[in-house]
Formats: sequence, C-alpha cells, structure tokens
Amino acid sequence: MSYSIIYQSKAQDNLDISEIDRMLLKAKRFNKENNITGCIVYHDNQFIQIIEGEKSDITNLYAKIKDDNRHFNVMTLSETATNETLWDDWSMAFYKFTGDQLRDQNNRMLLEVYFDSANKKQQSSEVFKTLKKSVLQLLNSI
Repeated sequence: MSYSIIYQSKAQDNLDISEIDRMLLKAKRFNKENNITGCIVYHDNQFIQIIEGEKSDITNLYAKIKDDNRHFNVMTLSETATNETLWDDWSMAFYKFTGDQLRDQNNRMLLEVYFDSANKKQQSSEVFKTLKKSVLQLLNSI
C-alpha cells in the first residue's frame, strides 16, 4: 500500500526559477532512488505538491520539506494511505507557471489532459479530487 501527502506552500520572495529547477533535479534523483513519485505545481509564488511512496519514506521526506527554508506556510491538504499512486511513472512531474502566456497555457493543457486521462479508480479517489481541486484553484487566474 502506498502513502501520499499533498501540501501547499508559499515560496520565499527571493526564490528564483533557476533555484526551483535545481531543487527539482535533486528531487528527481532522490525520488527515483527511493521509489517516490509525485508532481509539483508552481504558480504565483506558490507550490502544490503530491508525494507518493512507502509511508515511512513519505513522512520522512515531508518532515524535510516542512523544514526547508525556501518556502513557508506549509499546509497539509491531504495525508492518507492509498491503493495506487497517481504519478506512478514520474519521479517528480513539474509544471511551472511563470507568466509566459503561451507556456503557461500549454502547461495548463497538459495538466488538464492528465486529469482527464486518469482512470476511473484514480478519479474517484480523495487524493485525486484534492489534488485536482487545489491545482485548479491555484491556476484560477490563468
């Protein structure tokens, strides 16, 4: 059985996109080595992230995430055991919305395609519903 956590946080004002990209590369390596999957969405200086894997791995990673000084106001949106992961083929999917209108619209389309293509079991899960609702609320202005 997998375990998932979804959280939202606010990036520090001085955190730039290149630092986020470096953070993502490090996370992808770590997650692949530890059988952790997930997705992170960045928009308007805010993050929404889902991490999935073995419970002890996820709770340990989340403790480190909460202590990371690159963001603050970490709010847990969902924390639960799950029967299947939503991002089983991604060590860490990443969608960043930075104000480039064409790129932001493309990323939003890709996310919506993902949401629409999830299987019925995934779409009926509370984890999926929480993630989709939170991400779409975050992206409301795009």
